[in-house]
Amino acid sequence: MEPRAERVCHVLIALSLLTLSVGIGYEFVFGTKLADFLVIIAGLLLGWIALLYCLGNAMFWR
Repeated sequence: MEPRAERVCHVLIALSLLTLSVGIGYEFVFGTKLADFLVIIAGLLLGWIALLYCLGNAMFWR
């Protein structure tokens, strides 16, 4: 994987985990709200985008 693509991959995965942690943690502490649900969905969507981006730029495809 190219160094730039690897950095982007790591940043996307980190943002996904951070978003999921904040959304799930806030939901456990304060209860379920629509905004918490949307943060969790955004984290999952960002995770899928990161996974596809990382797989698309992996060296074993070439």
